[in-house]
Amino acid sequence: MTEAPPPADPPVSPLPPVTAIPAKRPLLRRLFGISFWGALKLTGLCILVGFFVMASNFNPSHPDTNIPAALMAVAKQAAAAAGWAVTNFWKPALAGATVVLPAWVLWRLATLPFRK
Repeated sequence: MTEAPPPADPPVSPLPPVTAIPAKRPLLRRLFGISFWGALKLTGLCILVGFFVMASNFNPSHPDTNIPAALMAVAKQAAAAAGWAVTNFWKPALAGATVVLPAWVLWRLATLPFRK
């Protein structure tokens, strides 16, 4: 009797196996996805900008709006605004958010094609 030859190993492919390409994150997650620390920094920036907006009594719709004078008012009232902010935390947060959040959304939109 003749013995059967041992089974042959499957042919080895010269290319490595194809790995799965990770799926792209959904658009809203890429646009508004933010970590806890990122949200904390964004909140702090809103509050800081709000201090300056409220301390200068800046009203862009007033016909006599004067940016240099508004900056001088901010410099004069900085110490008073810091003391006031300790007792009224939420007001500058909201005032700053009206400036910072639209700018942040525009930045996220502009950099969206460069994020995975």
